[in-house]
Amino acid sequence: MHERSVIRVALAVIAVAAVAGGARAARADLTEAALVLLVTVLAVGTLGFPSGLAAAIVGFLALNWFFTEPTGSFKIHRTDDVVALAVFAASAALVGWTVQRLSSLRRTALQREAEAKVRLDLTNRLLTGTDVDDALNSAADALAALFAFEACTLTAGEPLSASDEPAHANVRVDGPGVTLLARSPQPLTPPDRELLEALVAGLAAGVDRLRLQEEVREARLVAEVGRQRAGFLSAVSHNLRTPLTAVKAAAGTLLSSWSRIEPEERRELLETISDEAERLERLVRNTLELSRIRAGALEIEPERVDIADLVRHAVRRLRPIARAHRVRLDVADDLPPVSLDITMAEQILLNLLENALRFAPPGSEIVVGARAGGRGDDEIELRVADHGPGVPPEARDRIFEEFQSAETRPDRSGTGLGLAIVRALVVAHGGSVHYEDTPGGGATFVCTFPREARA
Repeated sequence: MHERSVIRVALAVIAVAAVAGGARAARADLTEAALVLLVTVLAVGTLGFPSGLAAAIVGFLALNWFFTEPTGSFKIHRTDDVVALAVFAASAALVGWTVQRLSSLRRTALQREAEAKVRLDLTNRLLTGTDVDDALNSAADALAALFAFEACTLTAGEPLSASDEPAHANVRVDGPGVTLLARSPQPLTPPDRELLEALVAGLAAGVDRLRLQEEVREARLVAEVGRQRAGFLSAVSHNLRTPLTAVKAAAGTLLSSWSRIEPEERRELLETISDEAERLERLVRNTLELSRIRAGALEIEPERVDIADLVRHAVRRLRPIARAHRVRLDVADDLPPVSLDITMAEQILLNLLENALRFAPPGSEIVVGARAGGRGDDEIELRVADHGPGVPPEARDRIFEEFQSAETRPDRSGTGLGLAIVRALVVAHGGSVHYEDTPGGGATFVCTFPREARA
């Protein structure tokens, strides 16, 4: 018998003896003493079956010794006293067993509830992406409370060797990939051992599922990185090849036939070299900007800037490729200076303008406008509108992603980086960008900036 059980039995015997002594001192008769002792037996029966049984035996002996004639001995002279004692013994045994059974069922129900809470808590933690070690630490605390362990640890990975096992641990359960080590003040009963093993097995299954999910995420990430890298190399190499070929051909023609080429033709070839060099410069700039974005190195340095001057400067920079279009400025006269990172803001305008020039048909008008907008005086809107083919509805959700294009230009030129960079730079200022249809046909890109840039 365990130490706790011995203490409970001793307490039950003392309680019954005390109540019997009190009834004896109060000169209670046999019936009164039997009722009092029966209630006492029922009360101590909640301490467990051994305690209830001991209390019933002591109560029976006390009734026989103190309250049946002749008192002071275990002899019984009257038949009624024999019946009374028999009824007491039967009632005490039956009711004590019932109370003990109900108490046991209650403890089992509480244990099952605690078990369900442990399983549910771990499942929720794993589903919400909690770190495995944090989830196991929480589960170890719950198991320690459930089984009254003095200490409990759960570790994931290969099972610990005997030399690595803590000296104080007297309970060990090995699951597939999870090991439990605990110190229990008393040996576990077979049912408790089976329950503990089942819980550890459930924990191991949850941890294994989380590990598989992490492997799937990593595999998807590797695949996505590979896809992005392949798309990046394909887009950049294709777009580098075209201007380089044009520059090389024009320069070769000039070098080999300078004296035989008419001045007008020479000028056209030189303009081709200039235009393609400008295109190369923009491609390199976008590539470097994308590298900064991916590295998380976007740090804005805002300063007060006149948005009208910024728009005019961007248009002048793109004038060599804008000869075939009419670019009109529509900037509000009363627009106050705005806090922007000048380099990033110019990059945004250049990318939007280049995008419009690539897709708009020759001779069409491109409008670059700026005005107070959004939620009022605290924000400004920058608009670049063209009259090109626009963006199909099914492509509008992805045009701001890397290497994505509406594919509405016959030659499909472009890297698909411009709008992705625009979105990243606008968001870095605390703003937003979206697409609208241009009245009469075409695409309008609207960038909304706060008056005071907030990174």
